[in-house]
Amino acid sequence: MYKCISRYLVTIGLIAVTISVSAIEKPQSDFLWLKQQIVKHPQVLAARQSMKANLYQADSLEKATYNPLLSTDFGSEGSDRTYTLGINQTIDWTNKRGSRKQQAVFTRISAQKSYALVVQTKMAEALNALINWQAIKDQSQLITQQENQLENLLEIVKKRTKSGDLGQLDAELAYLSLSQGFGQSARVQAQLRRIETSIGELLPDWNKRKIALSQPQWNHVIDEIAEKLVDNHPTVQVAKAQWEISVFAAEIALKKKKADPSIGLGAGKLGRDDVLTLSLSIPLYLRNNFSLQYKAADQQAMASEANYHAVRRKQLFAIKASQAALKEYNKRFKKWQNLMQGRDKNSENLLQKQWGIGDISTTEYLLTLQQRTAGLIAGIQLEQEYQSALIQLLLDTAQLDTTQAQTTETLK
Repeated sequence: MYKCISRYLVTIGLIAVTISVSAIEKPQSDFLWLKQQIVKHPQVLAARQSMKANLYQADSLEKATYNPLLSTDFGSEGSDRTYTLGINQTIDWTNKRGSRKQQAVFTRISAQKSYALVVQTKMAEALNALINWQAIKDQSQLITQQENQLENLLEIVKKRTKSGDLGQLDAELAYLSLSQGFGQSARVQAQLRRIETSIGELLPDWNKRKIALSQPQWNHVIDEIAEKLVDNHPTVQVAKAQWEISVFAAEIALKKKKADPSIGLGAGKLGRDDVLTLSLSIPLYLRNNFSLQYKAADQQAMASEANYHAVRRKQLFAIKASQAALKEYNKRFKKWQNLMQGRDKNSENLLQKQWGIGDISTTEYLLTLQQRTAGLIAGIQLEQEYQSALIQLLLDTAQLDTTQAQTTETLK
């Protein structure tokens, strides 16, 4: 009889009371709430200010390369006093401003994508924290349930020991199991409080709200070709923008090898005579022709190109790895869901009943109860890891800003 019950309990061992992705309450809001919370975080605010600073820097690149120069000259020639007032302007002969305007375009892209990367990374961090919190919360409920069962068992054992139905050894086993449960419960509760504190730091207005990702929203990401996804990732786009910026920096350095002329126009008095002057000046690159600056900028451009290809390659393989991992979790998670359907969720009552009528000993009862709890916790952890793998794929493919999520309110 005991062997039959053991096999039955092993079969239902993965039954878990978890935050099932397919069995959630009516959605009340979506990722908008999460993003509104994320943008309040000081780290995201700092990234936003950095983005604005870089956007201003991009605007400055579009301004004129040279400003006009106002000049004056006062003097005397014999008894006559002279003065002139003139203006000088250096001509951007090689159109360096055009190259700087192209730099501005990619500087803006780099600034915006860098900010988007911070937001998505912070969103992934918050989602993982919420998933961990829900998993630990479910584990806490299971352990508390087992603790209550052991306390009830201990009371029953005490009464049956006094009546001579059970021996003192049964009471000692119940005491030991309960004492072990206290330690496990304390650790889980402490872990739960720590993660609640960390979520409060990430999400200022959080009130025990959970985020659940709906399967139809992200199914296509698993089977999407990685090459089609990689170029949309902010990390790759930033690396590409930096490459383009360095290419135009090398172009500007090349143009600086050619001297820009300056022209000046002045008017004044020489005694009683009016004076009009026109001047032209051209720098002579005799001591420094700026060729080394160009070589340095050209090498930096090639380094930025290599870095872009390295970043893209790394992100491509990260996407492939996340897709492969999620496929495995998805396969096992579906098996777990199928295993859960139609199973007896009151197996602990059956177990207690069998112990009560003497079909199993106290030792067997306690051991099986622990195995059952371990199996339920394993189910919770499977879903936790499955959802974390999903978030990692969404982060690796830059889908967190576009994927819809569902939020539900849960009891404290």
